[in-house]
Amino acid sequence: MEEYQGNPRYPTNWGVRFLCDCKKENKEINIHKGVAHDISIRSIHILSDHHICQQKKIAMQLLIPSLQDGIPQKIVKIIGHSLDTIMKEGRFLTEVEFRHFEEDGQKILEKNLRQRFDTHPYVQTAQRA
Repeated sequence: MEEYQGNPRYPTNWGVRFLCDCKKENKEINIHKGVAHDISIRSIHILSDHHICQQKKIAMQLLIPSLQDGIPQKIVKIIGHSLDTIMKEGRFLTEVEFRHFEEDGQKILEKNLRQRFDTHPYVQTAQRA
């Protein structure tokens, strides 16, 4: 777990669908898929085959897996702003800062991160240190 500006970052492997504002770059606007490489309550690192232009608005659907069998995943809709992109594992890793959540998406994300990671022994040990 890393911390960024006082917010813990959690390792994830969650699906993300996103639409970025590439129109000004003369690229077609398509829905792209990626993986939430890690996440905090303020931002996300998306690993994808699509280069996300810096300083662009991004519409995302974060697919949060259920903690219980038989319950469907949660889909949280977020508007973000891309900050930086680097190459990792032959793909693009882009940091996106959250700007707006639809409906109660922020509460759903925060609750899920607490339930998923705050009970994990690694996180408890790291928080005590």
